Amino acid sequence: MKSKIIILLLIFPLNFLIGQNSQGNVTNSIALLQNIINEVNIEKIESSGEIDGSYYFFKTPSDANIKLYNSERALRIKVNYNIRKDNFEFKSGEDFYTLSTDKAESIVFANHRFVVFNSKFYESITKNDKFSILKSHFVEAIQPKYQPGIEDKPNLRYRKANMLNILINNKISQIKSNKKAIITLFSKSVQKKVKSFMKSNKINIRDSKDLKVLFDKFKDEIILN
Repeated sequence: MKSKIIILLLIFPLNFLIGQNSQGNVTNSIALLQNIINEVNIEKIESSGEIDGSYYFFKTPSDANIKLYNSERALRIKVNYNIRKDNFEFKSGEDFYTLSTDKAESIVFANHRFVVFNSKFYESITKNDKFSILKSHFVEAIQPKYQPGIEDKPNLRYRKANMLNILINNKISQIKSNKKAIITLFSKSVQKKVKSFMKSNKINIRDSKDLKVLFDKFKDEIILN
């Protein structure tokens, strides 16, 4: 079991920590403080230069259809998601380029779709005319377990993590990653049915495909207020 060091390497949306109104604004003083803390942590980690592992979504770049803003034609190139920097990277010739949230509207892989909301990339799990389920990705720095005095202290290591969110009326809210929290998103009259469906269909709440099946099945029973 690895002990987690309290360092988040990606400045993920502050509404996860402090809430957000329908216009996507946050309490300025708290948001500023959190930005400062995250910036300092990133600088400390990068200056150490001793973190193992990868902060990319895929092991290698994968084919994707990319929809750019103000462009009707989609591009198809191999890209990879840099989770720590929250951008997509690709190579053309000998040069490397990045796609940030102000350039790309959506990036679609064979099994994953990324969209932009509030200047951040989210993995889109499902979307309908009432709500969207989005997953935000980030990386953490963890200290692997070791025996002091017997083993050398190992380097910190990147660990990928994610958060599930629901978007209703342009307001995004974090969903706790447990079955009970997900079940309570639905009307009380169907919660037992939802629980039974999850059990009989072996729904894994950490699996994007399983989540899509669940939310698509009961999309008319989501509590919208």
